[in-house]
Amino acid sequence: MPRAARGKPRPGSRAGARGSRRPAAPAAAAAEDILRLAGIQAYGHLGVTRQERDLGQRVEADIELHYPAPEERGADTLDSVIDYEEAHRVVRAQIEMSRCRLLETLAEELALALLQEFDVSRVRIRLRKLHVPVAGFTASPEVEIERRRS
Repeated sequence: MPRAARGKPRPGSRAGARGSRRPAAPAAAAAEDILRLAGIQAYGHLGVTRQERDLGQRVEADIELHYPAPEERGADTLDSVIDYEEAHRVVRAQIEMSRCRLLETLAEELALALLQEFDVSRVRIRLRKLHVPVAGFTASPEVEIERRRS
């Protein structure tokens, strides 16, 4: 007999467990599907400086929407999925109408709008300024947030 088979029972084996009961397996989490849209661009008026808010700038968003997977795939229609054209429209409209100072505030507004508009359990927003109108600034600031339906 190989050495590993003698002695103590292997972890997870039933040997030596007479009379004891294994804990019940955790219930399976409900299946979710994810819609991702990358590179949504819109012109927004946000920024800490007055110049940024007045001039405006191009903002880019990546979104991730988690929604319940259908029990079974039905007809090839939008009935059981998120309409990505509608999600795109919501994101662009929110960016274009916002007048906040912080990128984090805009990301929060986007997350709340998407949670309100769609039957999703959570959203992830990645938001970046493509060009900050400040002399000598060459980076693309980016924030990422995730929010869940409460």
